[in-house]
Amino acid sequence: MTETTMLEKQDKNILSQLQSNGRMSMVDLAKETHMSESTCLRRTKSLEEKGVIKGYSAVLDAEEAGFGVLAFVQVSIDQKNEAAFDKFKLAVIEHPLILECYSLSGAYDHLMKVVARSNKELSRFILKELRSFPEIKEAQTLFVLDQVKHTSALPVDLD
Repeated sequence: MTETTMLEKQDKNILSQLQSNGRMSMVDLAKETHMSESTCLRRTKSLEEKGVIKGYSAVLDAEEAGFGVLAFVQVSIDQKNEAAFDKFKLAVIEHPLILECYSLSGAYDHLMKVVARSNKELSRFILKELRSFPEIKEAQTLFVLDQVKHTSALPVDLD
């Protein structure tokens, strides 16, 4: 979606409902949004085509799925050239324990969200695997003690 594309109230309503329950049937979605099924289906398809809705997936509880350790790792890259960043990003994309990674401004170049099944697995990742990533100059690990809030739902109905 481009900056000039504005979401209409009906679209926001659809998005709010789908963020709460992505498995909602079109019949139920139409009821909840006070639209006809055909209008609701057309708007939903349009949101998908525009890329506002990127996909549908199951949201897992990491701890219940066996990944009870969560940490954030801040990384500085040896900035000899842009290829250093590209090599690092490729290594990040390919590693299954890294759930998210962001390029940053400030003291560190990247922030990664990492899960593990145990402290031992996280330690192995940090001490052995992360060190093998290309161009890392410095890394700092922040262990998550308690998750206060976690959502992937965007506040689409803010005005």
